[in-house]
Amino acid sequence: MTKEKELLLSEFIKLAKKGYVKGVNNITNSVGLTFESQLGKKPDSDYLPDYNGIELKCTTRFSRYPISLFSKSFDGPNDFEMNRLLKTYGKKDIQFEGKFQLFGVVRTRRLTLINSNYFKLEVSREDKKIYLLVYDMNKKLIEKLSYIDFYSLEERIMLKLSNLSLIYASKTKKENSQYFRYYKIVFYKIKDFDIFLDLLEKDKIEVTLCARVSRSGVECGRQRNKNLVFKILKESVDELFLKEFEYNFDTSSKANETQYLWQANNY
Repeated sequence: MTKEKELLLSEFIKLAKKGYVKGVNNITNSVGLTFESQLGKKPDSDYLPDYNGIELKCTTRFSRYPISLFSKSFDGPNDFEMNRLLKTYGKKDIQFEGKFQLFGVVRTRRLTLINSNYFKLEVSREDKKIYLLVYDMNKKLIEKLSYIDFYSLEERIMLKLSNLSLIYASKTKKENSQYFRYYKIVFYKIKDFDIFLDLLEKDKIEVTLCARVSRSGVECGRQRNKNLVFKILKESVDELFLKEFEYNFDTSSKANETQYLWQANNY
């Protein structure tokens, strides 16, 4: 195990010993933001991994939500392809004039209705591209234009997800605030890009077409286009990643904590 992973494991154990800590807010991704806050890391949407070359992902014990991996813009055919899609197929925002929304999960195996059109992904190994297919309400193909090429996607994945740590937490609520108790951390290394494509074709990796308007905070009313957000089903993590090391605070003890650290250092 690298020194960076040793440091993260050590910081995790310190946090696990605290028990429940108050969440930084009450939104869905608070478990991850709170963990990063406890590490002294400010929230960001960085192109690089979160923590010393390690991408951090957090989930709660009984959550069924897929785990967000990364966002990716279209490679073509236009430089600002999401803006074209938004203007063509987006729905006018009911609150902010001149703003639009185009938001929904798109898959490879079935059509998804978003606003007034159906959408689907197509993985073309021949073209080495992932296409976004758009259909009318009669399910007739309108266009097959927007795409991500394999090269840029693989580059993004290998840069962002080569080393990943998945952190588990229990969640409770008290006086309208969320609290989290972090109890398990698993260190992973990504397998390979072909497996990613296989999982995408099997809908075990799902993709969210994401263009919407901020509703609160300093960016309220601003158009937020994340393009495509890739997420993996929780039960499929071990298919994409190879488990290196796991530490569970709940099943360990003070007596063997040193042993866990020794094992990690000698992994």
